[in-house]
Amino acid sequence: MAVESGRLLRAFVLCSLVFLFFVFMAGLDFVVNRVLYGYGLCFSFGWAGFYWSVFGCCFVVFGGMVGFSYWLGSHKKRTNLKVGVCLFLSVCLLFLGGLQDVLWFVLWGGGLPCADVVWWWMPWCGLFGFWNSACQLALLGGVAALVCGLWLWMLHWARVDSGF
Repeated sequence: MAVESGRLLRAFVLCSLVFLFFVFMAGLDFVVNRVLYGYGLCFSFGWAGFYWSVFGCCFVVFGGMVGFSYWLGSHKKRTNLKVGVCLFLSVCLLFLGGLQDVLWFVLWGGGLPCADVVWWWMPWCGLFGFWNSACQLALLGGVAALVCGLWLWMLHWARVDSGF
């Protein structure tokens, strides 16, 4: 029982730290999209494209660090490698689902924009020709369900690998 509660505590701490990373990255985005505009920053696709690329790479690198750190601290069995890959994919999928954008609006932007505001900076807007808060919440809900399904699948295979 103590071993199981220890695992649950570690899982909770890890999830909390990943969530805090998303919160702080949304805060960094707030500095660029609110604070710097207050000092006269003018939007340009020249700097924005580079910023968006580096911003996205931070999530990929962070996901890689989380997955690799888990594997490095584990028994280095095949199941541990699968858990590390699931951690990496979870961070990347939540980034692609726009969790940090929703957090930006909820925590610093005063709430999600109304339905007639187009989220033009999202790649999905270019792909579908339109994107708003409802679309974003639907995508994030779908991604969250996908991440939950990924973890259920991984936990199933962890039991199969361990013989339970």
